[in-house]
Amino acid sequence: DDDDDARSETSSSGSSSSSSGYGFGRESTEMLELMERLAAERLGESSAAAAATALETFDLRGIAKHIERGGVKNVVVMTGAGISVSAGIPDFRSERGLYARLGEYDLPYPQAIFELGYFREKPEAFYKLAKDLYPGLYAPTPTHYFIKLLHDRGLLRRCFTQNIDSLECATGLPKDKVVAAHGNFDSAKCLNGHDANIDEVERACRAGTPMTCAKCGEFVKPDIVFFGENLPRRFFECAQKDFEVCDLLIVIGTSLVVHPFAGLIERPKEHVPRLLINLERCGEAQNTRVTKLYRMAGLGRGTGFDFDEATNYRDALFLGQCDDGVAELCSMLGWKDDLDALIANCTIKKRLQASKISN
Repeated sequence: DDDDDARSETSSSGSSSSSSGYGFGRESTEMLELMERLAAERLGESSAAAAATALETFDLRGIAKHIERGGVKNVVVMTGAGISVSAGIPDFRSERGLYARLGEYDLPYPQAIFELGYFREKPEAFYKLAKDLYPGLYAPTPTHYFIKLLHDRGLLRRCFTQNIDSLECATGLPKDKVVAAHGNFDSAKCLNGHDANIDEVERACRAGTPMTCAKCGEFVKPDIVFFGENLPRRFFECAQKDFEVCDLLIVIGTSLVVHPFAGLIERPKEHVPRLLINLERCGEAQNTRVTKLYRMAGLGRGTGFDFDEATNYRDALFLGQCDDGVAELCSMLGWKDDLDALIANCTIKKRLQASKISN
């Protein structure tokens, strides 16, 4: 359920549309009264009933019916480390997650492994982690194949992922359909900005040995976003375009604590349904009455998920394992056989199993 493969709590090139951007929670009585009048003018006295038409029920069944009606053409998926746990890759923030298991790396504190200052001094820790996480060591999970299935059915607009494992593309999903918000191992540069030969970087990572730049001697780092670094420009460019046409948002396996990624849940337009598949609830607004007023008054696109029975009109929730959630949704849609076929044909899994047997 947890997530957060990578590392940028802030970004100078942009920020999320977080609730603080609306003065959320600091509204005066006069402001609330104005919002109520605007809401009444826009939607009338039956506004709550009108808004409730986004989904029939706020669960997987409601999402399945929404898709079956045929109006869904541009699904945006947001993913975190929770979708890769069943592949054998630990998440970050749970009790048994990566941060809790980094004692062997001799770190002053867990997050140091993704800090530039520490990398400059002791790159061995990150390269040891890179050796354990490098693409090719793990097979995609059923959730990764669910995203591929959305693409195969012509429904996927984009997958925004915090993960650095590249398992989305390991399913055969085209790279242009994925935004690696926190980077991955596809490219690398030294700390002075010189491009590095990716084949040499791969050999260094697989060996767990820090690589230095042939031009300046500085350490080479895969293009994974560390704390304090800017997110890739493509993240902001795609977010700007994709959420204008998004007609369904699916959020899977993330704790939604790292911004600006977490703020993407606020980007869909007010009428667009959103689904959270996770072990626990996250990304919720602090005050659902004020959130509702913002939405009804047309003063923003929301301030988080709203699972409150009295005010929810578009947010569906499945609490459980990611793979179980997508399997249940596929069963409701009649897609289960297609999902199972994709999983059965996973060449990486077959290769890893054959290698394990031979060893």
